[in-house]
Amino acid sequence: MSEIGYDEIHLFWKEEKDTKALLDLEDMKLSKMSDYLSKIRKVLAETPSGNVIQVELLQEEGVNVEFMIKDLLKIRRQKILAAVLDEEKPVGTMPLAEEEFYKRLLRGMESHTEFIDDIVTGKPSPTITKPKPKTEEEPILSNLEDESLDYVMVRFLRPVKDSVMGLDEIVYGPFQKEDIATIPTENAKIWLRDGTVTRVVSVLEDGDE
Repeated sequence: MSEIGYDEIHLFWKEEKDTKALLDLEDMKLSKMSDYLSKIRKVLAETPSGNVIQVELLQEEGVNVEFMIKDLLKIRRQKILAAVLDEEKPVGTMPLAEEEFYKRLLRGMESHTEFIDDIVTGKPSPTITKPKPKTEEEPILSNLEDESLDYVMVRFLRPVKDSVMGLDEIVYGPFQKEDIATIPTENAKIWLRDGTVTRVVSVLEDGDE
């Protein structure tokens, strides 16, 4: 697995800044950027304070890398916002966190569009009712019961020998290399970051909706 260093982060940040479209950024690549910043901080913490020049160089590198990663993600956030406002889907590959951010924005935009349509067509606003307080006899729903889980389709780049329990309480695996599976997004995040899996974008998800 190839590592990412200062030059690679700087080049990607510059390209993202100079390009109108959203560049491809996978979870694993973003994770490597974060790992590199953590490595700088670790080396800095282990460097004797008497080694002034080395300390200053590491501090400067850490500040620069932190700025580039933050600015990179802010630039990408603005591109995603612009795409939603233009009622388009960003072309580039997004990490799962950005994908979820885009979907939440899209749902909010669709809801606001319905609100506008209701106003101009004269539809009555929905009545707001005060929620009834829960009694002791009423069961308290868990997060799995009152929230729908998101799923992602992935292809395994290396085998996973042990089965895992998904957040939906379904057992997944074991998996062989090149297996394709749809699993809860939260369970997929770690595997996406360490390169165990890569996302599979279906035709429906990739096409215009």
